[in-house]
This record gives sequence, C-alpha cells and structure tokens, in this order.
Amino acid sequence: MPEKSNNRFLSGIATTGKDLVAMLRDAMLLLMVVLLIGWPQTINNILVEAGFEEGSFAGLKWKAKLTQSDETLLKAQATIADLIEQNEKLNNALSEVNSRTDSVEVKENIAKLNRLNTYLAASSAKVQAAAETTTSANAALIQKAQSATGIVVTWGVVYSGDRTLEAAQYEVQTIAPKLGLTNAAIYLRQDSYRSVAITSDRLYAEQLLKKANERRKDSYIVNMSSWCPNTTEKDGYFECSTP
Repeated sequence: MPEKSNNRFLSGIATTGKDLVAMLRDAMLLLMVVLLIGWPQTINNILVEAGFEEGSFAGLKWKAKLTQSDETLLKAQATIADLIEQNEKLNNALSEVNSRTDSVEVKENIAKLNRLNTYLAASSAKVQAAAETTTSANAALIQKAQSATGIVVTWGVVYSGDRTLEAAQYEVQTIAPKLGLTNAAIYLRQDSYRSVAITSDRLYAEQLLKKANERRKDSYIVNMSSWCPNTTEKDGYFECSTP
C-alpha cells in the first residue's frame, strides 16, 4: 500500500510539473504573439540578429522577410528610375512635336502632358528617396543575414545613364575616380548606357551610394543578379539581355 501511495504521489507531482511547464510555455507563446503583432519590425530585427530563420509559435508560422523586403524595395527604386528616364524621353519627344505643330489644341494638350509628367517625376522622386532611406537603414542587417548564409551578392550603384557610349566612358573613366567610385563599369540596359560601381559588400555599397549622390541625387543600389541577370561582354561595356 505505501508503495502504491508513493507512486500516486510521484505521479501527481509529475502531472503537476507537466501542467506547470505547459502553462509557462503557453504564456511565453502568447507573449511572443503579442510582441510580433504589436512591434513586428523590432521583433523581426531582434530575431534576425539572433540568427533565427523560422519558428512556429502555437500554430503561428513566422519567417524573417527582411531580405525579401529589401530586394523588393531595391527593385522598386530601379523601376522608378527607369520610369523617370522614360518620362524624360517622352518630354523631349513632346517638345519636338510642339515645335513642329501650329495647332493650338495640340499645343494645349502637350502643355497638360508636360505638367502631368513634371508632377509624376517629382512624386516618383519622393517615393524613391523614401525607399532608399529604408534600405539604407536595413543595410547592416542585410549584410549580416547574407554573411550567415554564405551567399555572395554583387551590388551595383547606378549613378548615371547616357545615350552614348562616349558619355558613359567619361563617367566611368573621369568622374568615377574623382568621386572614389571603385570598380566602375558600363552596362547597356534598356537602350541606356548605365555607369555602375560594383561591390560584393552591402555596407560598402551604401558608402558608394553617398559618393554617387554627389554626382546625381537619384543614384540607387541594385542587386546585379536581378537587375542584369544575363550579361554579354562587348567592346568597352556589358550588355544586359532579357532573361
């Protein structure tokens, strides 16, 4: 009988202990859920710095999205820059049409389009600047996350776009050394000769961006593997072909 009583006593302690552990676990999980909901970016940064990639909390699946978000923002900046460049070409074309027509109605429509294009360019520049602020703030975390994975990423700082190869060569051979833009090269993309400073270090890319902004405020960082995935070497430049 005493033995059975001891077994029941030990069993009761074990059950109580399990319940206590389960209660503490549930409390911690609830706290984690509240933190993730209330302060997602802060908690995300802490988890990334701690080396966590993925966790499951009471059925709530969490995965660090910082790298993906950064890539999305960089692509958005590049797309905006391309649109601004196309917008400038459109303005030039409209000016050419305006100089050749005597129609008052056509001139008025061109004037409206020019005002709209000016507004869009200004708005796009603000969005691009906001995206750059975010990506720059995350640069250290991005560098750390990618170092942990062992994946080498080639970054490019695009600081000029020219219609002719000669103009781009001036940017790379003359301007780049003056600004300290190392490993500068020319990439032909979307009919524009882009001057790009290349590096495999994201934090150094941020330093290059600051130098490039001295030349053009709309300079931006790109992930070369997505911005120019297929490259063909030409005489004095690289040509980006579509995938």
